[in-house]
Amino acid sequence: MDIRQDVLILILLAGLVTWIPRVLPFIVLHRLKVPQVVAEFLSFVPVCLLGALSIQSLFVHEAGQFSLSSEHILAAVPTILTAIFSRSLVSTVIVGVLSMALVRYFS
Repeated sequence: MDIRQDVLILILLAGLVTWIPRVLPFIVLHRLKVPQVVAEFLSFVPVCLLGALSIQSLFVHEAGQFSLSSEHILAAVPTILTAIFSRSLVSTVIVGVLSMALVRYFS
């Protein structure tokens, strides 16, 4: 298989464009000393994002209206319980993926 040079350059540039906005804030904020209030506020951002993405996935858009997805709710129950009791992101993700796989396999 031959790799064309223009495609390789395009892939590398696309990776760079994706990498810069993810790394640049860390580099800039690493050198800045943020107030304690801001640091405490930012500590909640990952939890908020994960919650928003999780809740959003429970709803399905069909025929111009939103409805709850029974598949996603069935998979969410053991995932939420795992998150509450284990407080481990890895365990929660594994249980979530397995739960969704089992729900889709049996439905």
